[in-house]
Amino acid sequence: MKTRFKILFIASVLFTGAFSACDDLVSNVNPNQPDGSVNYNFSESSLGSVFRTTIPAIEGDDEQRVKSLMVDFYAQMLDGGSFSTRYYIMNDDWNSRMFRRVQNSIANINLVLRAQEEQGDAFNHAKAVAKIWRVWCASVGVDWFGPIPLPGYSGEVVENPPYVSPQAAYAEFFTELEEANALLSAASGNPIFSNQNYDIIFDNDVEKWRRFGNSLHLRLALRLSEVDETTCKAEVQKAINAGVMESPADNALLPPKADGSWGQNYNYTMFQITWGGPLNMSSTMEKLLSGIGGIDFPASVTNDRSGKELSANHPTMVDPRGPQMFDPAFENGDWRGMPDGMDITKHPELDPTKYRSVVFAEMGFLKNNGAIRTARPYDLFLYEEVCFLKAEAAFRGFVSGLDAKTEYEKGVNASFATWGVADKADAYLSSTEKNVAGTSARFDDTSGAGNTALEKIITQKYIALFPDMSQEAWNDKRRLNLPRTDVALDRNELIWPSHSTDVKDVTNYIKRVEYPESEKTLNEVEYNKALTLLGGTDQVSTKIWWDLGKNYCTSTN
Repeated sequence: MKTRFKILFIASVLFTGAFSACDDLVSNVNPNQPDGSVNYNFSESSLGSVFRTTIPAIEGDDEQRVKSLMVDFYAQMLDGGSFSTRYYIMNDDWNSRMFRRVQNSIANINLVLRAQEEQGDAFNHAKAVAKIWRVWCASVGVDWFGPIPLPGYSGEVVENPPYVSPQAAYAEFFTELEEANALLSAASGNPIFSNQNYDIIFDNDVEKWRRFGNSLHLRLALRLSEVDETTCKAEVQKAINAGVMESPADNALLPPKADGSWGQNYNYTMFQITWGGPLNMSSTMEKLLSGIGGIDFPASVTNDRSGKELSANHPTMVDPRGPQMFDPAFENGDWRGMPDGMDITKHPELDPTKYRSVVFAEMGFLKNNGAIRTARPYDLFLYEEVCFLKAEAAFRGFVSGLDAKTEYEKGVNASFATWGVADKADAYLSSTEKNVAGTSARFDDTSGAGNTALEKIITQKYIALFPDMSQEAWNDKRRLNLPRTDVALDRNELIWPSHSTDVKDVTNYIKRVEYPESEKTLNEVEYNKALTLLGGTDQVSTKIWWDLGKNYCTSTN
């Protein structure tokens, strides 16, 4: 076991060094023990390599498997293909990719922070950024698996770092983010990075990094809403008082690699153009987008790949972002969603030709002023999410001084602007027309099932998270059972022997990702400790600590 993690640690050193420019680290210098000539301050090419190789916006091979064919299915934003993950059956290779990305990310950032400890206070801003990004990576790992190895960056290097509980990890996250805000708030004679070109996210802007870290703090604080309301309230108030994103100018975006090399273009466009593989609208997305807002479906929409025009098979009214997100079906021009998690081979009563991917709406090419954005930045964190986080916190009494309706409407307006339909936002927000789930856009209209204020907030947040931030949509689904989503029809029968389609039954949905098989065989002692910390078996139906199995869905089936 120790040998395995020693290899991982050495690999992490080599991995970091491989992305270091010649003018940053000379070949005979140990990056874990820099001397004074190196000026190693989380700058230069090492920064770009850390950002580009950590989750969730990673190179194409892993991104497709980890996100498009796992997390997107679990959030039920997209569907399609015959992949076992659609049915909540694990693919061990893909689980291993997820686990490896998290562990390598933490190890690489720990190397940087260890080096920073030797620099004193000279590079505190750089240290703060490293702390924020370490929390970013580790928190996704916790939210995927539950307990994970989370080695520290101070003191003795541990060759085989122990698994830590989600409770302990989240406590560390809040401390680290609070410290990062303090470091970024203090004056410093040094920039974050000696070469601002390597800050590919915020271009050396200290204030944007500070707001990003505090917005991440707010996001993680609300994760505790059901399991520890006292801590949730305290951390929400800290984050908002410290200062979160204030406008779309604060958005955290990861630009594509300048040379357009494989796996560094915008992944979803790359999948469709290079591979020609459809990413279908799910039946869940169709139901959430149809009818709400009272705006007529546009008369003309064309499939970007086939040129097929819209057929008569589409909703009369639609959220105007919907036709921007999804094209009519490749073959027949229908605008309808694929049934979530359906294995057509298990339904001999159905005509399989009617359940091919080419007859369902598919994700369209995302555009800017009508041009396909092959080099579209990857959304990491958007202002509209912050608005919805604040709206939830205000509505539930977790914070003072905010108005839930105001923050909700700010979020909707920001999302409409993101999708190029800002001119329709006022009419949409005034409408009491409901989607298939029973939810309207008007905040003050709470008539009927599926139409509580919380359902509105999380439904709008869900739509605004599409497509790059489905991880947060899945987190909300597990935390609140919101928004209303269909139940995957043909889930793993070993875990779900019944075929319940009750959308209010939280046990019908996937709860986590299983550990790689290698952990069971190569790290057995720590793996068994992880199961104790998990409080259950290593299965997709086992809840993570912050998921208490609450249901806030009032929609009818």
